[in-house]
Amino acid sequence: MKRILVALSILSNLLFATTNPYYKEALKYLNKDIDKAYTLLLLSKENGNLDAYYTLGKIYLSKKTKYYNKIKAYNSFVYAANKAHAKSQLIVGRLFLQGVTTKKDYEKAMYYFKEASKQREYKANCYIAYMYASGKGVFPNFGRAHIFAKKEYKKGNKLCKKVWDDYNLDKYPKDKGWKIGDYNKPIE
Repeated sequence: MKRILVALSILSNLLFATTNPYYKEALKYLNKDIDKAYTLLLLSKENGNLDAYYTLGKIYLSKKTKYYNKIKAYNSFVYAANKAHAKSQLIVGRLFLQGVTTKKDYEKAMYYFKEASKQREYKANCYIAYMYASGKGVFPNFGRAHIFAKKEYKKGNKLCKKVWDDYNLDKYPKDKGWKIGDYNKPIE
């Protein structure tokens, strides 16, 4: 039932994102007129567009804009992440992992990376691999790190390549006997 609700939420957001005139218009102005883009994103956000929350979060997180505000960025990302927005989940995981705008919380970081990975936000797998390889918030397990990093490593993802090389993951066999809650392996 939960999966059905999440799927419906994602589908309705995707449909709305493509038909929401404020969001589409805001994207046109992002690199031209940040004030206009910001206003349009606020209108789109009021209509519940999760992509608008994500984009506003990126604007708030950028020191290059007059809208820089780490707290607003955090709140915007968390709102969208908790509504199953995969890119926001990835960023919230990073915020918890690095202790940006909040205290470091590896358990929450892993939770958000796992949720993003389930939705095929594959960069999350690199962070999960890093957490297993470094033992941040989890018991170190190079076999698990190997599993999460391998596919993105082969694709050339810089973070996965760094984790793979720094922790010599090629010399560790896959860990086949494990689970993370209801999550058995990286989504491929």
